[in-house]
Amino acid sequence: MCMSRLRLLNFAFVVAVPAVLVSYCGAQTTESPRTVPYPVRPIPSGSQPIPYPAKPVPAVRDLTPSSHNSASEHFIVYRPAEQMNEIDRSLTAKSQPAIRDAAEFAGIEFDKEKWSYRQLDCQAIPGHMFLLFQTGGGAGDVSLFAASIPRTGNGHVRIIPVERRGFNLFSPAPVNAVAMATFNRIRAEEPQGPPADWLASSLCYAALTDPRFAITLAPHQAPNSDLALSFPPSLEIGQAGDSTVRFVDVATPRQPLQWALTFDVKDQLVKVEHSPAPVYATRIIPKN
Repeated sequence: MCMSRLRLLNFAFVVAVPAVLVSYCGAQTTESPRTVPYPVRPIPSGSQPIPYPAKPVPAVRDLTPSSHNSASEHFIVYRPAEQMNEIDRSLTAKSQPAIRDAAEFAGIEFDKEKWSYRQLDCQAIPGHMFLLFQTGGGAGDVSLFAASIPRTGNGHVRIIPVERRGFNLFSPAPVNAVAMATFNRIRAEEPQGPPADWLASSLCYAALTDPRFAITLAPHQAPNSDLALSFPPSLEIGQAGDSTVRFVDVATPRQPLQWALTFDVKDQLVKVEHSPAPVYATRIIPKN
């Protein structure tokens, strides 16, 4: 009899223990632990604001010209000195003293060097004549600057220094704050007209601050016509009303250069980025 009771008690114990364990584990899974060794944040059930600053992606508009000609051929034109018309020749001669004074004020020895120049026509700034001056004794010893001359007499002769004896006078001219301020003053002297053409204005600034070569967007004018542009000319409209023009200059024999020029809501040029562009070799796939 005792042995039977003992076996019955053992059987009851074996059956009861799993039931207790299941009940305990169920309670543990349905209730959160009272203390954990690290902070716990509940997962939000719905959409929550982003916990860090975020800016929307700016709208982008393609500025690629519809014409088959190069955009630079349309917006900016380079002209050798011997091909200038009589009116521009006369204006250049009258402006020589003002050009000399402005150049020497910037530390450029205008009278002590033999300078050559060519004319730059900017569609975006028709009220000014631009001259690109260059002199030097060879590689690494070149001086460059651009001169702006108002055609109507309503304004000042201004220069944008680029290089002196192969060195930047301040910082590289394309990203130089003085160059940007001078460009804004030149544009402010223009008669009131239609809204600014951002690509035309940007190409003009690029040609004035990097006058060693002819700025062009046309791949067929690049040293290697098989090189594709990193991206077509584009305009980004920011949330604050600023506008950023991006394009690639493919004319330099060194390598293509990408530009990004930002204008604020008051049409002032406030920032320029200028750096080597990534190069992609391309090949035309023939049609079947």
